[in-house]
Amino acid sequence: MKKPTKELFFWKILSDFWGVVTAIFFLLTFLGKYDLSHILTDITIIYLSILSIFTGLKEYRRWKSKKYLSQYHGEIFIISWTILILIFILMSAIDKNQYKLSAEFTATYLSVLGIFAISRKSKNLRLK
Repeated sequence: MKKPTKELFFWKILSDFWGVVTAIFFLLTFLGKYDLSHILTDITIIYLSILSIFTGLKEYRRWKSKKYLSQYHGEIFIISWTILILIFILMSAIDKNQYKLSAEFTATYLSVLGIFAISRKSKNLRLK
């Protein structure tokens, strides 16, 4: 693996790790298993920052190299986050006294969608 490829792979692994950790913390808090609400903002900031770094490096590589081909598929995380928020919304609608959707989760979901949309637009512009 070339050095730039290793660097991108490092950020991908770190981004995936923090994405899973963030989702687990949101899930545990939402289900009332643990009250982790006091650290959700911090975890969200860490995750979104690392995701932004990874996406920025990936897009930089795409625009710098004429032969760049991304091997990473953000759609998987978009689908996962969407399923999770749908479950949270449905459960909140069914029992609003027991389940409450946190503002941090909504902000995280929308931020992940926004990063993905910008990356997708960049990819489409580069292909033209």
